[in-house]
Amino acid sequence: MKKLIYILLLLSVACGGGKDGLKVSQKSGENQIVKQQFEKKVLPVKPIINHSKDSLTQASFDALAKQKITRFFDMINLTKQAKTTKDFINFTTDNAKKLWLKPDNAKLFLQQSAIQKVDSLKLIALTFQKFQAQQSDEMLATYRLRYEIFKNGQAQVRQTQAKFYFKILNLDLDGQSYQSLKSKIVRIGR
Repeated sequence: MKKLIYILLLLSVACGGGKDGLKVSQKSGENQIVKQQFEKKVLPVKPIINHSKDSLTQASFDALAKQKITRFFDMINLTKQAKTTKDFINFTTDNAKKLWLKPDNAKLFLQQSAIQKVDSLKLIALTFQKFQAQQSDEMLATYRLRYEIFKNGQAQVRQTQAKFYFKILNLDLDGQSYQSLKSKIVRIGR
């Protein structure tokens, strides 16, 4: 085994395994040129550009609203599993409330008898209806929500409204301005 390690070590040294990619010259001026070329290839300097990249479209709002409802329904579905412990149900319910602007509204939705007796919920469609501006960077959006309730192996489709709170965040990263969204569920139901 030791002979094999010595042979591999000798082969790596013989084949140039110890060389680096930077050539060294005896002339002092050539080393400076090689160093500058190396820095340009490996370490490019980015110029600071001040401009805004507005990426907030209707699709951005819709995708974020759909993500919030889907996460909320997934958390409800986790609590409906047969082998779920009470501690896990409490943990999941507490995290589900964090998706809401007012956690009491989440509690009211979860306490509905129709929701407590279901086996699971599934989002079918979320359709935008209207915006209501609160301030220049805050708004409420109303969506039409269609979801399926599964109970004892049978499915029922429910249709209601969902209201979301959106806040536009202006971010400045490396001299570039970006916009991002923060969202919470305000209400599910009329």
